[in-house]
Amino acid sequence: QNIARRARAGYDKALADFDLLVMPTVPIIAQPLPAAGCPLAEYVARAFEMIGNTAPLDITGHPAMSIPCGTVDGLPVGLMLVGKHYAEATLYQAAAAFEASMDWQQH
Repeated sequence: QNIARRARAGYDKALADFDLLVMPTVPIIAQPLPAAGCPLAEYVARAFEMIGNTAPLDITGHPAMSIPCGTVDGLPVGLMLVGKHYAEATLYQAAAAFEASMDWQQH
């Protein structure tokens, strides 16, 4: 619980001067699936590679949303918006503005 409190305080501090935080949903490019029958440790390691930006929000309670923002080398890229507590409407407004402002399907 100490980690959760520190993480929440860190996000609260980062959001003190901003309405939203913007970051990649996943901090790595898409990886191939592990081979069938590979060791469980490989599956677990692959999963942990992908949750670095999303998992902290599970314990801080900050609202977050992932929206598609284009592709890189034909692979999808997600943009994650993180907001202040009880400010879900800000996330929806930002996502709608992003979608309306650019043709992200072409990128």
